[in-house]
Parts: sequence; C-alpha cells; structure tokens
Amino acid sequence: MSSFTILLQQSYASQWNYGDLGPDVWSDFYSICGRRAQSPINIRTPCTVFQSFKVFTFSSAYTQTRKFKLLNNGHTIVGTYIDTNRSSPYELNGGGLNGTFKLTNFHLHWGENYKSGSEHRVNGQKYSGEMHIVHTNLKTGQMAVLGMFIQSITVTSVDQSEKDEDGQSLRLVEWQKYLSVIKNLQNVGDFIEADLNLSWLESHNLNDFWRYRGSLTTPPCIEDIIWTVFRAPIIVKDGEFQVLRHDILIKDFREPQPLNGRQVLQSFKSKDQPSKGDYQRCLIE
Repeated sequence: MSSFTILLQQSYASQWNYGDLGPDVWSDFYSICGRRAQSPINIRTPCTVFQSFKVFTFSSAYTQTRKFKLLNNGHTIVGTYIDTNRSSPYELNGGGLNGTFKLTNFHLHWGENYKSGSEHRVNGQKYSGEMHIVHTNLKTGQMAVLGMFIQSITVTSVDQSEKDEDGQSLRLVEWQKYLSVIKNLQNVGDFIEADLNLSWLESHNLNDFWRYRGSLTTPPCIEDIIWTVFRAPIIVKDGEFQVLRHDILIKDFREPQPLNGRQVLQSFKSKDQPSKGDYQRCLIE
C-alpha cells in the first residue's frame, strides 16, 4: 500500500472539515498544518522568477477514455483510475520533475459562488474552483501536484466562445459528462464508475505555469510537495458547476498561506518580472 493511499484513508476517517473544524483550527490537531511551507499560496507575479522548463510529457493514457472510480470522501470528490492490471498507464515526465510520476488521483475544490473556490490565487484573483491532479514518484516517494484553475461562466458567454479553439467545445462536453455523474454522489461514501478522458478535463495550455515547494492543502498537510499551478483556467458552464456547491458541499477550499520567503518560479516571461531589487523586497514583505 502506497503512502498516499494511507493518507487518503486517514483523510476519509478524520474529523476535520471546512466548517467548525475548518482550516483555521487544523493545526491544533495536525501540527504540520501550522508549519512554514504550506499550500496554497497567493502567487504574486511581480515576485516570481523566470525559469525555462522542459515540456511535460504525458503518457498516451491521458488522451484515452478510461474507467475511473469517483468517490465522495466527505471533503471532495476523488477520482482514481480503476487499475485492472495493477500498473497504472498514467505516467508524467518532464516539466522540471525528476523521474517518472504515476497518477495517484484527481479531485476538485470549489466555493459557495462563482467568484470563489480556487485555493491558489494570482495577485489576489480568485477563480470558481481548482482541480488538483496528484502524482507520485514510486521510486522516491516524491509527490507532485498539478493545479488547474476552474472558471465557471454563464451559458451565454460560453456559447459565444464555442468555436473549438484549443478544443474548448470538447472540454465543455467532457466536463458536462463528469459533472452530471458526480452530482449524484451526495452522501459520504457514495461512489460511481465513469469513463473519462483526463486530457479533456485539463487546461488547454500546459506550458505556462508557476512552480514552488509547498504542502498538501488538506490534513495532515504534509510538506515537500512539488506544485505546478497552470496559468490558463479550465472553462466550465456555471449552471453545471454549481451542482457541487448545491448538492455536495457548499465549499471545500483552504485560504492562501504565508509564503515565508519561498521562491516561486514562472515558466513564461511577462512584463512584470521583477528587477533584482524588487525581488529582494518581495522576500521581506
């Protein structure tokens, strides 16, 4: 049994939540949640450092429709690949990661309305939600999480942009299928099997991202997690995305944690890249 499987089981059985036993008191019961390298964070782009990365390489399984188990664990909806051959075909390389990382699970975070729900923020900006795709290097135990913002918008604005640019219409269809399935998982422990194509659930741009070292965003908040937060949000229809806050949980996100001097790398160049003096000021603010 992997270490992350154990963590998932502990999380399922634990007594933390997003209400009376919410993020503000997690550190009272899980001491790591109060340490200095926690996630999520507010990404201040003038305080990032540009670094060129090799492109991510995803195995062909990501572009194929395969069967997943979707579970309401009381904190979110967790998707895990149903492994019939005891060896997951989902493998991730590149992107500055050392070695091969296997898919562990993917899950969502969301808020009480379409203007809140993402765990990470960019210059204070919040999104409607955030998808985390968790991977583990089975040789080293290192965990890497791909964080993708989700922006839910009205049907009218979606229809105006549905021109299949970057596969947008295909992504809308896949998210519609996914959300129509998980809306039935209203009780803790409910689960269902579904055929999903992960590539159509992901952001359309996997080249522009931020990178930093942080933690799991839920108890026990284990640190030394490699975070990749992508710039381009996933676009979904709010009429479909709102089933999460209406039928599953009102919200399930943690507020940004102090950066405490950690360096945030940026894979793309932008006009607000800091000078040396600006970056030093960022470290002490």
